[in-house]
Amino acid sequence: MDPKKKFDMYCWACDFSINRGEGILARNYVEELSQIQKKKLFIKSLDGIYIVSNGKIKKIKTNLKRLKKLNFNFFENYLSPFVGIFFLWINYFKRNGICYLNFLPLWNIFIFSLLPPRTHLGPVTGFIFKNKIIGINSFLRKYLNNLLFKINLKILFYRQNKILFSTHLLKPIINKKNLKNSYFNFLIHMINIKKKDKRKNIDILIYNRNYSVKNNYLRNNLLKLLSNLNLRIVVIGDHLSIKKIINLGYVTRNKVEKLLSKTKFIINSGENPYNIFTIDAFNNHVNIIYEKNSINPSNFFKKKKLFFISLNQVKKIHSIFKNKFKFETSYKNRSYKLLRKKNSIYFNKVKIYYTN
Repeated sequence: MDPKKKFDMYCWACDFSINRGEGILARNYVEELSQIQKKKLFIKSLDGIYIVSNGKIKKIKTNLKRLKKLNFNFFENYLSPFVGIFFLWINYFKRNGICYLNFLPLWNIFIFSLLPPRTHLGPVTGFIFKNKIIGINSFLRKYLNNLLFKINLKILFYRQNKILFSTHLLKPIINKKNLKNSYFNFLIHMINIKKKDKRKNIDILIYNRNYSVKNNYLRNNLLKLLSNLNLRIVVIGDHLSIKKIINLGYVTRNKVEKLLSKTKFIINSGENPYNIFTIDAFNNHVNIIYEKNSINPSNFFKKKKLFFISLNQVKKIHSIFKNKFKFETSYKNRSYKLLRKKNSIYFNKVKIYYTN
C-alpha cells in the first residue's frame, strides 16, 4: 500500500537525520505528537520519506549520502524551506493536514509569512543576541533580528493558538498576553539518564561546528591553554587545528553517545545552554563547562556538574583538571517533571487541522 494514500497529516522536515540537531529535534517532536494525539504522520524530507505512527518512525525511502553530511550547502540551508513550503501548498489544496517541522528560527519572516493557512508548526528556535557588536553580522543579529522577532511573534500567534519553543531563550520578548499560550524548553524532554560508565578516559569532548552563530573564539583559546596540561581532548565534527588534540571528524549520534559515556567534561558553545549535545552529555553523567557570562541552566541540570569559567581564571582551570575530581550523578529534578507535564498539555491544547 502506498503510505501517502492514508495519513492524518503531511509534514515537511528540512532535516530528519538521527545525527544532526535539527533532525533530532524534528524526530522527537513527531514521535511525541503521534503518540499523544494517536495520529499517522507522513514525513517528507530531503533525507527521505518516513511514516510516524503510535510514536514510532518507519523509514520508507532514505537518501544515505545526505544523512551522513554534517554541514549543508547553500540550497540545503536556505532554499530547502521554500521547497517544503511549495509541497505544503500542494497538500493544502488537496485538503490534507499540513505541518512544517524544523528550520524555524524566529527571525525568518519569509517562512512564517509564506506558509499556507492552517499549517501546524514544530518547535520554534532562536535566541536573543547579547554579545558586543564587532561587525555587520553582530549588528544585524542585535537590531534587525529583534525587530523581526516582534513581527513574527504576531504572525505566529495569529496562525496558531498555542506555540511551542525549543528553549526558554526567547521568553523575555513575549508579551504577557501571549505568555499564557506559550510553552518552552521542549528540548529538555530529551533528558534520559543513562547507566554510568566508570571508565571515563576522555578529559574533554568538543563538538565543533564552523559557522558564525557558534561563539568559538573564546573556547578555542581555552582549549589551547588546556592542551598544555596533557589532557586527552577529543574533537568531533569540523576539524579543529590545535596541537595535541584528537580530531575524529563526523561520527554518528550512537558513536557520540559512546564517547560521552567515557567523557569527563564538554564545553557548551554558549548561545544555548540546553542544546542537544549538552543534553546528551548530561544524560551520560558528563560535567559541563560554560563561558562565564552564559545563561545559567541550573533549573534542569545539577549545579555541581556545571562550571562557569573565563580565560583569566587560570588557577581555577588548573584546579579542575589537575586535582582528582569526584563526579556527581546526573538526575531528573522536579522542574523536569513539571516540564514534561506542560509538554503533554501543549499537545492536547494546540489546535491542529488534520486530513479530512
